[in-house]
Amino acid sequence: MNIIEITKENTAAFADILGDDLTVDMGRSCFRGFGALDELDRPRGAIVFELFGADQNRDTTSRIRLLEGESDEIKDELKDAYAGGVREIEISESFYATPDNVLAEYLEHIGFSKDQTESKEIVLSLSDIENLPIKLSAKIPPYVMNLSRASVIQYRNFIKRTILKGNKGSVEDLAYLPRSWFDGDISSCVVTDEKLDGIFLIRKTPSGELHTALYVAYGPDYIKNLGFMLVNTINSAILKYPPATKVVINRHNVAVKKLTGKLLHGFTGSEEFSGKRTE
Repeated sequence: MNIIEITKENTAAFADILGDDLTVDMGRSCFRGFGALDELDRPRGAIVFELFGADQNRDTTSRIRLLEGESDEIKDELKDAYAGGVREIEISESFYATPDNVLAEYLEHIGFSKDQTESKEIVLSLSDIENLPIKLSAKIPPYVMNLSRASVIQYRNFIKRTILKGNKGSVEDLAYLPRSWFDGDISSCVVTDEKLDGIFLIRKTPSGELHTALYVAYGPDYIKNLGFMLVNTINSAILKYPPATKVVINRHNVAVKKLTGKLLHGFTGSEEFSGKRTE
């Protein structure tokens, strides 16, 4: 078996293993991977991991996003390649979260802990959101608008500002992503005095899901503006996408957990397995 690094140039060869979303994600700066090819150069497995903290003055950690192989022997070769990558990048800790018990058991076998937990992600449909106790008929002030109406410079300045404040949302490589990576027709922003004071970023994935990425506002009216952006984004999404469209909300910090606890009462994350390993 030939183990190679997955790069932009060869990602397409592993598309059937990676799936639509990870195939695109492999072009991002924080994603790495190794693939297994047989003697005829046919893909037989892959491991993909996402780096956190690599561009900051703190320990780099790694989340294993995928580990698939047609046999345990192939998985063993991929985990050995991952171990080499861990040493090269100087990863301090690896972790995972998956609903797949078979994968969790394999990771436990190679030194990871294993716990059963509730996912940080809540998955619901647009029709579910439309029925939430939110006043979707609320009048939106003119300074709250879809992101597509803001300029690229306004967007970039706001992203720099919020990263300096230590807020990346659920997107580790936010600083490197173009505005076009998000759906400008449903993402919302607050524009005052020609600058952005708030943003609600939504990513439409290649698989067709809507993922929340960053939800933040600044200034004396930030609480009101968070509410206006939420209503604007929901209404825009309902107009653009079918009711069955899946929406994935990542409860990545305490503030988002509190908000979802109030708005999404009764909706919880699915059960999954999670664990970590010190490298």
